[in-house]
Amino acid sequence: AIPAILNLLNSALRWASLVYIDASVAEMMISGLELTLSVVAARIFRKRMVAKTRWMGVIIVAAGVIVIERANNSKHQQQSSNKEDSSTTHGGAHDAMIGVVLIILQSILSVLQDLGEEIFMQATDFPATMMLGMEGLYGFCIGLIIYVTVGDRLRIEDIDSTMSMLSENTKLRWWVVGLPFLFLLTGLFNIKATGVTSAMTRNVWKNMRTVLVWAAALGIFYLGKNTAYGEAWHTPESFIILFGFAVMSAGIVVYYSSR
Repeated sequence: AIPAILNLLNSALRWASLVYIDASVAEMMISGLELTLSVVAARIFRKRMVAKTRWMGVIIVAAGVIVIERANNSKHQQQSSNKEDSSTTHGGAHDAMIGVVLIILQSILSVLQDLGEEIFMQATDFPATMMLGMEGLYGFCIGLIIYVTVGDRLRIEDIDSTMSMLSENTKLRWWVVGLPFLFLLTGLFNIKATGVTSAMTRNVWKNMRTVLVWAAALGIFYLGKNTAYGEAWHTPESFIILFGFAVMSAGIVVYYSSR
């Protein structure tokens, strides 16, 4: 139940952060923070020894995250000063700060969830598929209770409007069915990876997903017919973000240079 609650909370924070900052930046910061925090948590809570070379890699990754955050903050300031820019999909520096806070909280909860899964699966030889099923069941029950009881009161969502949209839009119904299935596959692969390696190692490789997210966002913006979707390239901020991501990637190389 505890990993399920942590998963529910960090998922909510992750999706909420996308309201305030671009998906690519969120992905970079989440990946970098989860790596950094997972190594620190593994050393503190699991008493796992970490080589000096790996600590150097973690420091480099953290430096890359800082570069990305500063460049993203500058980009939001530039967007807020140019309201007529059609590529502006988020607010100013205040929104960027809210997104960063949400990402930090999400990363902390995600690392705690990973450690909980690692303890259950390695210390008690808990089956990965059963862990995934129990997390899904507990998360569904808890989320459904919150949604039905206080969803309208907390203005999380207009339930009546949602049901009306689902009844009128066939594609949306397929999306509602397909998205949980995609989450199921992702969760299964993630939890299997944790079982055969560790939460710390899994979070390192999750950084590679950022490349696909950024490329897809740029493609949607420039190749699509609606500039309200996707992500534009901003000069020089996007180049600085790319540099920050390169620093993060260098940190990963340094991390894995230690055996």
